[in-house]
Amino acid sequence: MMLKRWFISLAFLLFPLAAFAQTPRLPYADNGACPFECCTYRTWSANKATAIRSKRDGSGTVAFNVKKGEKVKALTGVVITTQYGVVKVLRAATVDGVRVKAGETLYMLTYQGEGVYTTWYKGRLLSAGELENNQSFKVISHPKAVWWIQIRNKRGKTGWTNLPDNFDNKDRCG
Repeated sequence: MMLKRWFISLAFLLFPLAAFAQTPRLPYADNGACPFECCTYRTWSANKATAIRSKRDGSGTVAFNVKKGEKVKALTGVVITTQYGVVKVLRAATVDGVRVKAGETLYMLTYQGEGVYTTWYKGRLLSAGELENNQSFKVISHPKAVWWIQIRNKRGKTGWTNLPDNFDNKDRCG
């Protein structure tokens, strides 16, 4: 009985420390993300010949090829963050309705556009903007991520590419 109480007491003491020490799990997959302002999934046009993979794997088998000028349907995407960005809080501030204290750390995961990031803070996902030019924050590093897009051709075949620059008509604002 005494040993059980000891373990329970230890767990209560260590739990708050563990909560503060946590970082987001990687890789982080942001399903459905379209990582810039006005980004949209719709009919895209290939500006380069592109191999479309059967899986979200650059070394996976080719499901089909898209020719330059061919129109395809961009169905959805996923941004996979392999290294989070680090932001130090220099002054107390409010981020997406949550109060953060000086000395704490935010972790940037996915860029959303217009300086806004999906950000991890103590187990919560927040939408954080104005991190770059704000005296309350210091950006230590930016996230590293790859954007995979699911493509369907006119024959109904689907696959994945991580080469968004090979396609036009991604930006509904321009």
